[in-house]
Amino acid sequence: MDRELAVSIVLDRLPQADRGSRARLIGWLHRHGLVTRWIEELSSRSAWKRGNAAERLAIVQAPESTEALVRALDDPYFDVRMRAAKALGAVGGMRARQALVGALSDENRWSVIRIADLLAEMGPEVVGELVEAFPRMARTSRLAALDLIAHVADGRTIPFLLRQLDDLDRDVRARAASALGRIGDGTAIRPLTAALQDVEWPVRAMAAKALGELRGLGAAQALAASLRDREWWVRANAAEALQKLGQPGLDQLTVMLDDQDRFARDQALSMLESSGELTRRLAPLGSPDAGQRQDALRLLHTLVSHQSRGRIVALRDRQPDLRVREAIDEALSALEPERGDKP
Repeated sequence: MDRELAVSIVLDRLPQADRGSRARLIGWLHRHGLVTRWIEELSSRSAWKRGNAAERLAIVQAPESTEALVRALDDPYFDVRMRAAKALGAVGGMRARQALVGALSDENRWSVIRIADLLAEMGPEVVGELVEAFPRMARTSRLAALDLIAHVADGRTIPFLLRQLDDLDRDVRARAASALGRIGDGTAIRPLTAALQDVEWPVRAMAAKALGELRGLGAAQALAASLRDREWWVRANAAEALQKLGQPGLDQLTVMLDDQDRFARDQALSMLESSGELTRRLAPLGSPDAGQRQDALRLLHTLVSHQSRGRIVALRDRQPDLRVREAIDEALSALEPERGDKP
């Protein structure tokens, strides 16, 4: 009983111990044969003992337990398998990574999300094993692997992810586009711009979002064209991406206020409003200088010509400058006879 109490105290202290203290505590466990005993208990007839041994080996992180833990991944009890997987994640090393990637591929027996979480904690070294195993994975595992690659954000995966933009599965293409945006390599801008024309809207939406994350100035016109997309998520992501491009993107959004496509106009207006850019561009309406007012008046005329009266009134009411509100009222009054009660 005294030794079991001592073991509990040692295991409790190990996670917070500094390197020197940890070495001394693990040395004590080895001198009493406890690490060897736990490795042997992974083959016990008792499922409780097998699970408990895996749990303790996860705390100790003993490299010599790797092979026994790999075998425990085939345990008939799910709880034992998950504890062994957790221990392998803690132990680390190539053999552990390869075993967990293999477990990720077998979605019929594993919690794919949990295994992916364990692999993510092992750092960028896991990427090579994921890429190698990817063609043999089932669909759910492939999607989890792509999410994991995006999380690790290792630039070495760029060629692999670019190839996945041509995959037959739309979700694989969408996940690859998302990962390329997160990794942030400019070489992906051109392929992602082409992906804005994908036949499946989730791919177009993720390509637009990724281009915003990459600050792909060369894609500004293509993103503006995506404001005409029939799917709201594509339009919303394209508008957000243009806003992230800074002034060139905001200029494109302003141009789209005069577009023939109602969806494009509405999406551009929403983004310009939410970003504060529209208020900034209308602010010169309150200036006594006619030259300063000129661009703002043209913008106001475009808005009043293409938007419903209710939307313009709501826009007017949000303006902080009384002179700007009055200018909007004047524009509405001047145009109403020629536009009628535009819906």
